[in-house]
Amino acid sequence: MMQPIVSASTSESSSTTAAGSPLDRVLVRGLAWTGAVKWLSQILSWLSTIVVARLLVPEDYGVVAMAAAVLGLITLLNEFGLGAAVVALRHLTETQIAQIHSLASLFGISGFLLTCAVAIPTGQFFGAQEVPLIMITIGAGFVILAMRSVPSALLEKDLRFKFLAFLEGGQSLVATLTTLIVAWFGGGYWALVLGGLAGQLAATTVIGLSRPLSYAWPTIDSMKEAIRFSSHVLTSRVSWYVAASSDVFIGGRVLGQVAVGVYSLAGTLAYVPIEKVTALLSRVMPAIYSTVQNDPPAMRRYLLLLTEALSLIVWPMAVGMSLVAHDFVLVVLGDKWSGVIAPLEILACWAGVRSIFGLVGPLLYVTGNSRVAMLNGLLCVATYPVGFWIGSHWGVVGLAWAWVLVQPLAFIQPYKHVLRATQLSLWGYLRALWPALSGITLMGACILGIQHAISADWPLAIRLGIEILIGGGVYIMSVQLFHRQRLVMLLQLIRESRKNSSVTS
Repeated sequence: MMQPIVSASTSESSSTTAAGSPLDRVLVRGLAWTGAVKWLSQILSWLSTIVVARLLVPEDYGVVAMAAAVLGLITLLNEFGLGAAVVALRHLTETQIAQIHSLASLFGISGFLLTCAVAIPTGQFFGAQEVPLIMITIGAGFVILAMRSVPSALLEKDLRFKFLAFLEGGQSLVATLTTLIVAWFGGGYWALVLGGLAGQLAATTVIGLSRPLSYAWPTIDSMKEAIRFSSHVLTSRVSWYVAASSDVFIGGRVLGQVAVGVYSLAGTLAYVPIEKVTALLSRVMPAIYSTVQNDPPAMRRYLLLLTEALSLIVWPMAVGMSLVAHDFVLVVLGDKWSGVIAPLEILACWAGVRSIFGLVGPLLYVTGNSRVAMLNGLLCVATYPVGFWIGSHWGVVGLAWAWVLVQPLAFIQPYKHVLRATQLSLWGYLRALWPALSGITLMGACILGIQHAISADWPLAIRLGIEILIGGGVYIMSVQLFHRQRLVMLLQLIRESRKNSSVTS
């Protein structure tokens, strides 16, 4: 039977979980560095997205989305989950790591060759002649990415989050500048292709110089455990990608290139800000969870702490974007993108819900439930495409609603096993979401009231500014008023971690 709730702020008996402990300091500093760099790069990326959207047309986004739908799957096959194995399996020897590094490089070469093989058939499937060359160009980066997979995992395992933060920030900067330059000079969809490739090349070069790693020929006996673990990770990731990308496949086939371009941009606007927050957690949390994998109270404490903190940050962003989507799209992107409004309203709101689920996945792997993650991914493959095909009959809005109706099925088994492993009740978990939920409820009511009260004759830019300022202010005040104690506890943890860090440095 599951144990009662243990507050996210409760001090555990284990030294690794006490407030201000060394691991807490690593967590806080890792999140701080990663968050600071990611948000700076996100501001630049967000501005770039707006500028590039004005320079390109929906067809450009559509043709790249079609190519990316296949390339994303090959990317997962290319990595084979080997990086996750290096982080989670803490007893690997140097020889085993060198063998894993060699195997990753072989997968990278195979990924490029596979891309070349499927490029032309993919273009024929979508009826887009631009797709094959796009795929081959991006596929050249698979070899580069494979060379950094294991070195990056080792840096993560060593908790070198500051270095990794600046590395990813530099990659984002190179990618953003390249995209802007190519788009400005009329490169069209090549701006989206070459930007990402340039960023990958820069980051891989730096990480190779910073964490050089030798090669060794892989042997089955030595790598048996790592391969078994990686196969679970790979199956889970591939299954998830196939399921999650089926909206673009089905949308491109049923609705056409323009519609899928509109839908793709709506997804970018909905998910990019949220994913920047969850991405910094995904960089830090696997290594943190791995460190305390034999300490259920510690895992429970970090799960509750991060769930509460993440929801407080992400949910107002998600719900706020959903509520102001109409004014935001017309003001920022212009009338030609008005078709983005309806799917954005749905996808932005749902992005907040799915962001919380991202904290659960890493716990499955470190608690010995990698097979559960694999089976859950296969469930997604069986259900998502059906939902998207049905939803496509109602256009891009139907595709967006399919996420809301189908994805909750993927939450059931992972939550069941994680709550059991961390000795946490469902009610205890939901309590961690209450501060954010109550705050966005009041914020939403305020924004809807403003939209009803302000005359339609007002300039959209002014109306948008009022909605954002007042809505955000109401959210902050409501959380401070009704959940001040929780905020104080979170801030106290940060202060103690910083204070102890200064003492020990």
